[in-house]
Amino acid sequence: MLIRPAHAGDVPELVVLLDQWGHPQPADVVAAQLADWTQTPNAAYLVAEADGTLVGAVAVAATPHLGRPGRSARIVGLVVRAGQRRTGVGAALVGAAEDRARGWNCDVLELTSSRARDAAHPFYRALGYQDQSDHHARYLREL
Repeated sequence: MLIRPAHAGDVPELVVLLDQWGHPQPADVVAAQLADWTQTPNAAYLVAEADGTLVGAVAVAATPHLGRPGRSARIVGLVVRAGQRRTGVGAALVGAAEDRARGWNCDVLELTSSRARDAAHPFYRALGYQDQSDHHARYLREL
C-alpha cells in the first residue's frame, strides 16, 4: 500500500469514497475541494492506494494555537473503502496524518467522529486517542 498526496486523477475514486463515507459529492465539487486542499498551506489530502485502486483517504490541516505557543492539527475526514476496513488502511492513514502534523511542528492532533459511527470510536481509542467530549462542548452554527 502506498500513501501519497491526492491528485486530480483521483477524483473519480474520491467520489466513490466520499459516497461510502456518507458524504456524496459530484465530481466537480470534489475536484474543486481537492484543488483548495492542494493550495492551502499546512494542509494535506492523502490517499492510500493498493493495486492501483484508492482504498482510503484522510485530510489533515494545522493551525496555530491561540492561548499558548505551538500548533495543533486536525483530521478533517477519514474514509476507508468498504471491503478494506479492518485491514490496517485506516491506521496507516492516521499515521500519515500524524507524520504530517509532526512535520508542521504540531503538538496535538484532534478529530471528531459522529456518535453514530459505532465502529470508529474503538478504532480511535486503540490508536491512543482520548474522547474529550465530557470535558468540552462542541457548538456549530450553519453560515
